Amino acid sequence: FLAVTQTLQHILSNLFVGDVPKTSSRDILYVHLYLSEMSHFAKINHYYVQYFGTHLPPSRACVAVGKGSLPGGRRVMMDCILQRGSGGYLRSDGDSLDSDSFLYQAFQNKHHLLRKCLHVQSISHWAPVCIGPYSQANTLRSAVVFVAGMIGLIPEKMSLIEPESSEVSSWEVQLCLSWKNAAAVLDGLDDGGRLMGGQLQDSLGALVYFSQTALESLFDDEGTDTYTSVPQWKRLWSRADSISRESLSCNGGIIMGSVDGTAPDAQPSDVDPSLYDEDGLLYGGYEDEGTWREMSGNTENETFNEPDQTCSVPLLMVSLPELPAKAQAEVELVCATRRAATCLEVCTGPIATETIEQGGNVSHLNTLDLPWNTGYDGKPTETGSKERNSNITMSSISRSMGSGCASMSTVMASCASCSNPMNVDNEQVLSKMIDLAIKTAKRRDEDQSVFSVNDILNVRLYYTAASVSKVGESESEAKVEYLDDGSHLRSQLHSVLRLKSALYHQEKHGPYDASNIPAYTVVPVLGMHLSFGEETPQVENGGIPLLAIQVFMCDMLRTEAELWIRYNR
Repeated sequence: FLAVTQTLQHILSNLFVGDVPKTSSRDILYVHLYLSEMSHFAKINHYYVQYFGTHLPPSRACVAVGKGSLPGGRRVMMDCILQRGSGGYLRSDGDSLDSDSFLYQAFQNKHHLLRKCLHVQSISHWAPVCIGPYSQANTLRSAVVFVAGMIGLIPEKMSLIEPESSEVSSWEVQLCLSWKNAAAVLDGLDDGGRLMGGQLQDSLGALVYFSQTALESLFDDEGTDTYTSVPQWKRLWSRADSISRESLSCNGGIIMGSVDGTAPDAQPSDVDPSLYDEDGLLYGGYEDEGTWREMSGNTENETFNEPDQTCSVPLLMVSLPELPAKAQAEVELVCATRRAATCLEVCTGPIATETIEQGGNVSHLNTLDLPWNTGYDGKPTETGSKERNSNITMSSISRSMGSGCASMSTVMASCASCSNPMNVDNEQVLSKMIDLAIKTAKRRDEDQSVFSVNDILNVRLYYTAASVSKVGESESEAKVEYLDDGSHLRSQLHSVLRLKSALYHQEKHGPYDASNIPAYTVVPVLGMHLSFGEETPQVENGGIPLLAIQVFMCDMLRTEAELWIRYNR
């Protein structure tokens, strides 16, 4: 971990060199911490708190990906989301800053907060205390909320919930409570104005983790299940999807404004209740009823109700060896704030599918020199004839906030005849997956996406890194054999992103800065599933999931402008 933080500190020291205060770990608002084994958790936390501190720390999701699954036998991997100047913004009033500085200008923006942090540090009845030096949620530009990984802890006891019946598994009740805890955290948010709270249906994307223990609880008593038969995987994904959809439909059982006792005052009784929107805002936050109805597209004399998109929140589910505190389920969310959701439509785009045949020519991916030694020469992967002739089916879905403001695209690549992602031509597949993620980042009423590779904040690539089977016919224990540490896959993803960034910048701006590519992380998993909600992709024999990517795209300047135009006007 010390080596990771040293590398991170070197990177931060070269960002925004003239800023005062200097860019530091205080500016980081979210951390993904991947450990090889959860036994390292306590020791890592000791050094983690020394680096990030305990006052207004970043939010965090922490999981264990398996011994030997990280490159070179490493034990720690970390990725971060940073907002320039946000550490100083949270800790000062801006009065003593240079008028030309970025931070001073951020304080002059009275419409949007650069960053807001929710950090519950004491035992409460409404939200669990974080089991580590991190915050429950960080809000960026009063528009996007990054929620820490939530597990099934009972807030007032800080212990994992247990099922009351033997017919229900531990992971099922933990998943229910994880969603409820996430909803409680969202409800406790305050954007600095009168609009408070948040809800699950404002999620742009969700990542649901399951431990190996959750999978083992579903093993059959007869026979030896492997990934090719996968009855236990299907039961896990099916039941998890049902629980998650039910939680989304009822906001985890949380009534907005009721959790932490900070609900806005009740609306006046002398005004027609139909003139308030679902969040209790008169005229939906606009200056008069006529403007409200015009902006909402409802010119009739009836209350405008936003179409229910609750059940169409895309869910990427992944299985990993271990989760914190021996939890069996964990939920991580990226959401629109209530302010953004009330005036910028949050909706799910159309599902897109594409099939490619292996063996295409991708030698162009090596036309640019890499700025680091990847150990990979860019030549197409040598695979057997069966794999090279296989069809890879890709399905993509996105959920967006506004038009060109923010979007989370999730793409899954599957193959019916190959279970090892290292045996396919990944340069070609990854290139198509990135293209599909950008292409589908739009609303249903838009002809095409307004995003480009330049708008990508980060890419997280999940790949099936191991084969999973039962130890024996009478055992309910999984045997995990890791196939690859992902080094080759990282080099391929780097090549793809660098080429796409180069082509974009050369077309738009001329000379290309080799360091200006989207951030990316490659995460090994045991299994994965993409849930599309009520609508499902029309594909035949989609096969075994090999790769999945979550691509978060945003244009924060456009978002702030749209919020300024539409909110409370």
